[in-house]
Amino acid sequence: MRKSTIGLLVASLLVFILCASPAVMAAEKVKIGALFPFSGPLALLGQESFNGATVAADIINEKGGLWGKQIEWVKGDGVDPKKAMTECERLISVEGMKLIFGTYSSSRSYAASGVAERNKVIYWEQGAIADPITERGFKYLFRTCPRAGQFGTMAVNFAKEVLAPTLKLDPKAMKVAVMFEDSLYGTTVGSNAAKHAMAMGMNVVATDSYSHKTVDLSPVVMRFKARKPDVIIATSYLQDGLLFWRQAKEANLNVKAFIGTGACHGMPDWAKTFGEEANYIFNIDPAIGINPDVLNAKTKAILKEFREKFNKKFGHFPATHASLGFVGGSVLFEEVLPRAGSLDPEAIRKAALQVDIPKGSTIFGFGVKFAPPAHPAAGQNLLAHPALMQWQEKRMVVVYPVEFGMKKPLIPLPTWEQRGKGETSFVK
Repeated sequence: MRKSTIGLLVASLLVFILCASPAVMAAEKVKIGALFPFSGPLALLGQESFNGATVAADIINEKGGLWGKQIEWVKGDGVDPKKAMTECERLISVEGMKLIFGTYSSSRSYAASGVAERNKVIYWEQGAIADPITERGFKYLFRTCPRAGQFGTMAVNFAKEVLAPTLKLDPKAMKVAVMFEDSLYGTTVGSNAAKHAMAMGMNVVATDSYSHKTVDLSPVVMRFKARKPDVIIATSYLQDGLLFWRQAKEANLNVKAFIGTGACHGMPDWAKTFGEEANYIFNIDPAIGINPDVLNAKTKAILKEFREKFNKKFGHFPATHASLGFVGGSVLFEEVLPRAGSLDPEAIRKAALQVDIPKGSTIFGFGVKFAPPAHPAAGQNLLAHPALMQWQEKRMVVVYPVEFGMKKPLIPLPTWEQRGKGETSFVK
């Protein structure tokens, strides 16, 4: 009797443990939605952005986790803006997410963050830069990266402050051509660049938009060649950016400077594709190769750890988009969620608005301070800013602003004929 009773109790206990295990294990995790374009034409940079965030989570998990629990990602594939909305809805209503981390693409972020706002769920944007994302007065949206308008403005300021004097050109006589892919990202950057250049009195000779899915950019190339700009400011994704540069070479389109503004022109694939012909192109993005004197000692150590862990996990060192994911994740996991104490959206909102991280405290050199709901850019990190880099010897180096710079810019861009002969004629 006693043996049978004990046996029944043991069996009941085993059944209870087996049934309870999933719930117990679920309680051991801090689940966060990850919404990126994991497939489709933007999957490369979507995945890289997420990879950077995973390293930020790995570092926390290796230290014992968040609130003693391991961070776990619940993924949603925002292959396009419409799918980003439905995936955000699924993550919230089906998966029970109270915090969505994403998204890299501005058009997808704009669409999905509206879903999160309606559901009073935190949307944590780490890489989508279009200004309209944070111009809607949202309460539950926070963005750690710079705004698109800053990219276009920096391109024009560099042309006026550095290119024109170096080339001995009157800035008002400098001919500028602007090209951009026509998504929310490209339109915001390109339109701002053209508007700012005209406000500075510069001669904008062309403003051309196109679909990043195009297979022929020769009409843009030939229009630019006819108008003979001194400077081209370009906002492109990878494939369209590579296409333009191939067709520019075929048409012998020469300019004194070419300034990319994110995405394509700062990616490792740019140098892999063009080799020496990738050199001397400028690109604007948050940069990790800045003057180390800008970073504090703790941040230098964090940068070293991030690069080593990322390379070990993915087989290459992180570029801009992976670094954006890492910074977005680090601010969330190190500064915000520990203050919040839970995944309650109201607690996260309150904690995020209390964050005040000084310059030099992220690997990009900028600080973190989020704009409150009443601000015209509600939820934006007001301390974020990009830097301007140049490909030199098939490596990206920061050249502007001066305090962040590692080398001086090489000006002008050699002609295709000069590059074919290995010649350069830089202004000293």
